[in-house]
Amino acid sequence: MSDIARTWAAAQDAPTSKAKDVLKELAQWADAEGEVWVLVGVLAMACQCTDRTIQRSLAALKGAGLIIETGRQHEMRGGRQVPIYRLPLEQGHGNLMQRIRAEAAAEASAPMGDSGVTHSEGDGCHGCHPTGDSGVTPMGDSGVTQIGNRITKGYKPTASARERDAALKAWSEKAPERVSPELVERAWADAEARSGLTGERMLGAVLTAVARDPDFGRGKAMNLHRWLDEGRFVAWLTEGPIASATPVSAWDGPAEVEAAVVSTLGAAGVASYLRSAGWDGDRRTVMAATSIAGQRLRDGAGQALKAIGVRVEIAAAGSARHG
Repeated sequence: MSDIARTWAAAQDAPTSKAKDVLKELAQWADAEGEVWVLVGVLAMACQCTDRTIQRSLAALKGAGLIIETGRQHEMRGGRQVPIYRLPLEQGHGNLMQRIRAEAAAEASAPMGDSGVTHSEGDGCHGCHPTGDSGVTPMGDSGVTQIGNRITKGYKPTASARERDAALKAWSEKAPERVSPELVERAWADAEARSGLTGERMLGAVLTAVARDPDFGRGKAMNLHRWLDEGRFVAWLTEGPIASATPVSAWDGPAEVEAAVVSTLGAAGVASYLRSAGWDGDRRTVMAATSIAGQRLRDGAGQALKAIGVRVEIAAAGSARHG
């Protein structure tokens, strides 16, 4: 149990009151690093709700970035696997008092408009009267930003922003609980800067993944911002139009290696991590293109690969593939 995790959870805004209950219960079981695994049934009993409500709350928390899937599983007696999550303790306010002080400071430093200005009627100036909108941007649906239809005033979005919003809309049509506009905005900008790709190419990768990735059909789509942060869009880049719903999963190494990855990570795992990897036939080693890809292959498919005598290493920059 971690006091840091409990005080952090209490200070966060969750999508729903039930999701907040689930977040606080997860924090009760988290370790000092914020990692936690809890059976759905235990959460349901603690929060006095059904297993289905817990599953919906977990999905909402993932979409809001309040819990992060580590990709690892805790194996219980009998072989049952329970997913391990991480609470992002480094994000948001650390506790309620910190949040209260920050919000009070922000309110105190906010512009006061014309409240501090005294107009002299004798100088021809007239006292200010409230206008129809008081200069405040309309809040629409309770202040929630509408995906693909952001409310702006006197602002023309850039091409990259339009393509990002189109990506948000496409992803949310199939997995609305996996989209957090604020987190995606940052992740999109970072991904463009790292890759040097245009917003058009990035959008093409998103549309291809949404159409072809079988995880969307199984209800296992990732959070869009995490998908961008981990560079998974590289596997879905295409110059041409989307031709079919078949996932991109080409791999030029042994078929048994691909089969092992598919059995544990699915076809999407091949497309995201194995497709760009090299193969060292002499050492029966998969040479992952990035450290993230290598870690995902080890965590998700390590046992299946080990069973066929295959290792996973990170390829050195500029290293060649071996047959």
